[in-house]
Amino acid sequence: MKLRVHGTTYEGRVVDLRGRPVAGGDVAAAVRGAWPDPLVDAPSPGPVYDYCGHVHPSMGLRTRTALATAARSRDHETSHDDAIAELRERLADLDRDEPTLPRVREAVDDAAVAKLRERVAATRGRLAAREALGAETEAVEQRVRETAGTLAERETERAAARESRRQRRDRAREYRDRQARRQRLEDRLANRRRDARRQLVDSVADEYAAALDAIPGSASNDLCEDPLDAPPVPAALATLRLARTDAPVVVETDRFPSPAAAADWLSAPVVRC
Repeated sequence: MKLRVHGTTYEGRVVDLRGRPVAGGDVAAAVRGAWPDPLVDAPSPGPVYDYCGHVHPSMGLRTRTALATAARSRDHETSHDDAIAELRERLADLDRDEPTLPRVREAVDDAAVAKLRERVAATRGRLAAREALGAETEAVEQRVRETAGTLAERETERAAARESRRQRRDRAREYRDRQARRQRLEDRLANRRRDARRQLVDSVADEYAAALDAIPGSASNDLCEDPLDAPPVPAALATLRLARTDAPVVVETDRFPSPAAAADWLSAPVVRC
Protein backbone atom coordinates (compact mmCIF):
# COMPACT_ATOMS: atom_id res chain seq x y z
CA MET A 1 0.00 0.00 0.00
CA LYS A 2 0.97 3.64 -0.40
CA LEU A 3 -0.31 6.57 1.68
CA ARG A 4 0.38 10.25 1.27
CA VAL A 5 -0.24 12.23 4.46
CA HIS A 6 0.40 15.98 4.58
CA GLY A 7 3.04 15.83 1.87
CA THR A 8 4.79 12.71 3.14
CA THR A 9 4.48 9.39 1.31
CA TYR A 10 4.48 6.10 3.23
CA GLU A 11 4.81 2.77 1.48
CA GLY A 12 4.82 -0.85 2.60
CA ARG A 13 2.79 -3.52 4.32
CA VAL A 14 2.91 -1.62 7.62
CA VAL A 15 2.56 2.12 8.09
CA ASP A 16 2.88 3.77 11.50
CA LEU A 17 1.10 7.12 11.65
CA ARG A 18 1.25 7.61 15.40
CA GLY A 19 2.28 11.16 16.09
CA ARG A 20 0.99 12.34 12.74
CA PRO A 21 -2.02 14.71 12.68
CA VAL A 22 -4.39 12.29 10.97
CA ALA A 23 -7.42 10.50 12.44
CA GLY A 24 -7.80 6.75 12.12
CA GLY A 25 -11.39 7.21 10.96
CA ASP A 26 -10.20 9.42 8.10
CA VAL A 27 -7.66 6.81 7.04
CA ALA A 28 -10.28 4.06 7.06
CA ALA A 29 -12.68 6.26 5.09
CA ALA A 30 -9.92 6.99 2.58
CA VAL A 31 -9.27 3.26 2.15
CA ARG A 32 -12.97 2.86 1.37
CA GLY A 33 -12.77 5.73 -1.12
CA ALA A 34 -15.12 7.89 0.93
CA TRP A 35 -12.60 10.52 2.08
CA PRO A 36 -10.05 12.51 0.04
CA ASP A 37 -7.24 12.80 2.60
CA PRO A 38 -4.96 10.96 3.07
CA LEU A 39 -4.44 9.66 -0.43
CA VAL A 40 -4.42 5.87 -0.35
CA ASP A 41 -3.26 3.44 -3.02
CA ALA A 42 -4.21 -0.03 -1.79
CA PRO A 43 -6.44 -2.99 -2.67
CA SER A 44 -10.14 -2.26 -2.45
CA PRO A 45 -11.71 -3.35 0.84
CA GLY A 46 -14.17 -6.21 0.97
CA PRO A 47 -17.40 -6.34 2.98
CA VAL A 48 -15.57 -7.30 6.20
CA TYR A 49 -13.98 -3.87 6.17
CA ASP A 50 -17.34 -2.24 6.85
CA TYR A 51 -17.38 -3.96 10.25
CA CYS A 52 -13.74 -4.32 11.25
CA GLY A 53 -11.70 -2.07 8.99
CA HIS A 54 -11.08 0.41 11.79
CA VAL A 55 -10.34 -1.14 15.18
CA HIS A 56 -10.50 1.38 18.01
CA PRO A 57 -11.60 1.49 21.66
CA SER A 58 -14.94 3.25 21.10
CA MET A 59 -16.08 1.05 18.22
CA GLY A 60 -19.20 -1.09 18.17
CA LEU A 61 -19.52 -4.39 16.38
CA ARG A 62 -22.30 -6.68 15.18
CA THR A 63 -20.16 -9.71 15.85
CA ARG A 64 -22.34 -12.39 14.28
CA THR A 65 -22.82 -10.41 11.08
CA ALA A 66 -19.11 -9.59 10.91
CA LEU A 67 -18.19 -13.23 11.45
CA ALA A 68 -20.61 -14.40 8.75
CA THR A 69 -19.05 -11.85 6.38
CA ALA A 70 -15.59 -13.12 7.28
CA ALA A 71 -16.69 -16.66 6.48
CA ARG A 72 -17.99 -15.46 3.11
CA SER A 73 -14.60 -13.84 2.42
CA ARG A 74 -13.16 -17.35 2.68
CA ASP A 75 -15.73 -18.68 0.20
CA HIS A 76 -17.87 -20.48 2.77
CA GLU A 77 -21.29 -21.45 1.46
CA THR A 78 -24.55 -22.48 3.12
CA SER A 79 -27.54 -24.65 2.29
CA HIS A 80 -29.63 -21.46 2.02
CA ASP A 81 -27.63 -19.73 -0.71
CA ASP A 82 -29.70 -20.98 -3.64
CA ALA A 83 -32.93 -19.87 -1.97
CA ILE A 84 -31.40 -16.46 -1.21
CA ALA A 85 -30.34 -16.02 -4.84
CA GLU A 86 -33.81 -17.01 -6.07
CA LEU A 87 -35.56 -14.60 -3.69
CA ARG A 88 -33.23 -11.76 -4.72
CA GLU A 89 -34.02 -12.46 -8.37
CA ARG A 90 -37.76 -12.48 -7.72
CA LEU A 91 -37.50 -9.20 -5.83
CA ALA A 92 -35.50 -7.64 -8.66
CA ASP A 93 -38.27 -8.60 -11.09
CA LEU A 94 -40.90 -6.73 -9.06
CA ASP A 95 -41.29 -3.17 -10.29
CA ARG A 96 -40.67 -0.71 -7.45
CA ASP A 97 -42.13 2.31 -9.24
CA GLU A 98 -45.48 3.66 -8.17
CA PRO A 99 -48.11 3.39 -10.92
CA THR A 100 -48.93 6.31 -13.20
CA LEU A 101 -52.60 6.99 -12.55
CA PRO A 102 -55.02 8.50 -15.09
CA ARG A 103 -55.94 12.09 -14.35
CA VAL A 104 -58.93 12.59 -12.13
CA ARG A 105 -62.02 13.46 -14.16
CA GLU A 106 -64.89 15.39 -12.65
CA ALA A 107 -67.84 13.11 -12.04
CA VAL A 108 -71.02 13.77 -14.07
CA ASP A 109 -74.19 13.67 -12.00
CA ASP A 110 -76.58 10.88 -13.04
CA ALA A 111 -79.56 13.12 -12.28
CA ALA A 112 -78.27 15.73 -14.73
CA VAL A 113 -77.93 13.09 -17.45
CA ALA A 114 -81.46 11.85 -16.71
CA LYS A 115 -82.85 15.38 -17.08
CA LEU A 116 -81.06 15.79 -20.40
CA ARG A 117 -82.57 12.54 -21.64
CA GLU A 118 -86.00 13.75 -20.64
CA ARG A 119 -85.40 17.04 -22.47
CA VAL A 120 -84.25 15.22 -25.62
CA ALA A 121 -87.29 12.94 -25.49
CA ALA A 122 -89.65 15.89 -25.01
CA THR A 123 -88.06 17.86 -27.85
CA ARG A 124 -88.30 14.87 -30.17
CA GLY A 125 -91.94 14.49 -29.16
CA ARG A 126 -92.64 18.11 -30.16
CA LEU A 127 -90.81 17.52 -33.43
CA ALA A 128 -92.91 14.45 -34.19
CA ALA A 129 -96.11 16.35 -33.38
CA ARG A 130 -95.21 19.26 -35.69
CA GLU A 131 -94.29 16.82 -38.44
CA ALA A 132 -97.70 15.13 -38.06
CA LEU A 133 -99.43 18.50 -38.40
CA GLY A 134 -97.28 19.51 -41.36
CA ALA A 135 -95.98 22.54 -39.44
CA GLU A 136 -92.54 24.11 -39.79
CA THR A 137 -89.93 21.97 -37.95
CA GLU A 138 -86.54 23.60 -38.59
CA ALA A 139 -86.27 25.35 -35.23
CA VAL A 140 -87.38 22.24 -33.33
CA GLU A 141 -84.94 20.03 -35.28
CA GLN A 142 -82.15 22.42 -34.28
CA ARG A 143 -83.14 22.11 -30.61
CA VAL A 144 -83.21 18.30 -30.95
CA ARG A 145 -79.68 18.31 -32.40
CA GLU A 146 -78.41 20.64 -29.68
CA THR A 147 -79.95 18.78 -26.75
CA ALA A 148 -78.97 15.39 -28.20
CA GLY A 149 -75.40 16.64 -28.70
CA THR A 150 -75.24 17.94 -25.12
CA LEU A 151 -76.57 14.60 -23.87
CA ALA A 152 -73.96 12.68 -25.87
CA GLU A 153 -71.18 14.88 -24.46
CA ARG A 154 -72.37 14.40 -20.88
CA GLU A 155 -72.71 10.63 -21.33
CA THR A 156 -69.20 10.49 -22.83
CA GLU A 157 -67.83 12.54 -19.94
CA ARG A 158 -69.61 10.33 -17.42
CA ALA A 159 -68.25 7.16 -19.06
CA ALA A 160 -64.74 8.63 -19.13
CA ALA A 161 -64.96 9.62 -15.46
CA ARG A 162 -66.15 6.14 -14.52
CA GLU A 163 -63.37 4.51 -16.56
CA SER A 164 -60.81 6.82 -14.99
CA ARG A 165 -61.96 5.89 -11.49
CA ARG A 166 -61.94 2.21 -12.39
CA GLN A 167 -58.40 2.41 -13.79
CA ARG A 168 -57.16 4.34 -10.76
CA ARG A 169 -58.69 1.75 -8.42
CA ASP A 170 -57.29 -1.16 -10.45
CA ARG A 171 -53.79 0.28 -10.70
CA ALA A 172 -53.72 1.26 -7.03
CA ARG A 173 -54.93 -2.23 -6.06
CA GLU A 174 -52.31 -3.85 -8.31
CA TYR A 175 -49.61 -1.66 -6.71
CA ARG A 176 -50.77 -2.59 -3.20
CA ASP A 177 -50.77 -6.27 -4.18
CA ARG A 178 -47.27 -5.91 -5.63
CA GLN A 179 -46.08 -4.20 -2.47
CA ALA A 180 -47.59 -6.97 -0.37
CA ARG A 181 -45.82 -9.58 -2.52
CA ARG A 182 -42.58 -7.63 -2.15
CA GLN A 183 -42.97 -7.50 1.63
CA ARG A 184 -43.60 -11.23 1.82
CA LEU A 185 -40.52 -11.92 -0.33
CA GLU A 186 -38.42 -9.51 1.74
CA ASP A 187 -39.54 -11.23 4.94
CA ARG A 188 -38.65 -14.63 3.49
CA LEU A 189 -35.29 -13.30 2.30
CA ALA A 190 -34.54 -11.84 5.74
CA ASN A 191 -35.34 -15.19 7.34
CA ARG A 192 -33.12 -17.06 4.89
CA ARG A 193 -30.30 -14.60 5.46
CA ARG A 194 -30.58 -15.10 9.22
CA ASP A 195 -30.46 -18.86 8.72
CA ALA A 196 -27.43 -18.49 6.44
CA ARG A 197 -25.70 -16.19 8.91
CA ARG A 198 -26.26 -18.70 11.69
CA GLN A 199 -24.75 -21.46 9.56
CA LEU A 200 -21.78 -19.31 8.57
CA VAL A 201 -21.08 -18.33 12.17
CA ASP A 202 -21.27 -21.98 13.23
CA SER A 203 -18.77 -22.89 10.51
CA VAL A 204 -16.07 -20.59 11.97
CA ALA A 205 -17.10 -20.53 15.63
CA ASP A 206 -14.26 -22.74 16.85
CA GLU A 207 -11.63 -20.82 14.88
CA TYR A 208 -13.04 -17.55 16.16
CA ALA A 209 -12.91 -18.73 19.78
CA ALA A 210 -9.32 -19.88 19.30
CA ALA A 211 -8.37 -16.54 17.73
CA LEU A 212 -10.02 -14.70 20.59
CA ASP A 213 -7.95 -16.66 23.11
CA ALA A 214 -4.77 -15.98 21.13
CA ILE A 215 -5.03 -12.20 20.94
CA PRO A 216 -1.89 -10.60 22.40
CA GLY A 217 -2.51 -8.30 25.33
CA SER A 218 -5.81 -9.92 26.30
CA ALA A 219 -7.41 -8.40 29.39
CA SER A 220 -9.67 -9.89 32.04
CA ASN A 221 -12.66 -7.95 30.73
CA ASP A 222 -12.25 -9.78 27.40
CA LEU A 223 -13.40 -13.01 29.01
CA CYS A 224 -17.01 -13.97 28.34
CA GLU A 225 -18.96 -17.16 28.78
CA ASP A 226 -19.97 -16.89 25.12
CA PRO A 227 -17.14 -15.80 22.78
CA LEU A 228 -19.73 -14.07 20.60
CA ASP A 229 -20.36 -11.69 23.50
CA ALA A 230 -16.73 -10.54 23.62
CA PRO A 231 -16.11 -6.76 23.61
CA PRO A 232 -15.89 -5.13 20.17
CA VAL A 233 -12.10 -4.68 19.94
CA PRO A 234 -11.06 -8.30 20.62
CA ALA A 235 -14.06 -9.56 18.66
CA ALA A 236 -13.02 -7.43 15.68
CA LEU A 237 -9.42 -8.58 15.87
CA ALA A 238 -10.42 -12.25 16.08
CA THR A 239 -12.80 -11.78 13.15
CA LEU A 240 -10.09 -10.11 11.06
CA ARG A 241 -7.71 -12.99 11.80
CA LEU A 242 -10.26 -15.32 10.19
CA ALA A 243 -11.12 -13.10 7.25
CA ARG A 244 -9.38 -12.71 3.93
CA THR A 245 -8.36 -9.04 4.06
CA ASP A 246 -6.20 -7.40 1.42
CA ALA A 247 -7.07 -3.78 2.24
CA PRO A 248 -5.05 -2.13 5.05
CA VAL A 249 -6.69 -2.39 8.47
CA VAL A 250 -6.55 0.74 10.60
CA VAL A 251 -5.56 -0.25 14.13
CA GLU A 252 -5.83 2.02 17.15
CA THR A 253 -5.13 -0.39 20.00
CA ASP A 254 -2.09 -1.31 22.08
CA ARG A 255 -2.86 -5.03 21.98
CA PHE A 256 0.22 -5.70 19.86
CA PRO A 257 3.87 -4.94 20.67
CA SER A 258 4.34 -3.27 17.28
CA PRO A 259 2.40 -2.48 14.07
CA ALA A 260 4.41 -5.20 12.32
CA ALA A 261 3.29 -7.71 14.94
CA ALA A 262 -0.31 -6.66 14.34
CA ALA A 263 0.09 -7.18 10.59
CA ASP A 264 1.63 -10.61 11.14
CA TRP A 265 -1.07 -11.70 13.57
CA LEU A 266 -3.91 -10.43 11.34
CA SER A 267 -2.27 -11.58 8.08
CA ALA A 268 -3.23 -8.19 6.65
CA PRO A 269 -1.60 -4.86 5.91
CA VAL A 270 -1.92 -2.47 8.85
CA VAL A 271 -1.98 1.27 9.37
CA ARG A 272 -1.28 2.09 13.02
CA CYS A 273 -2.84 5.33 14.18
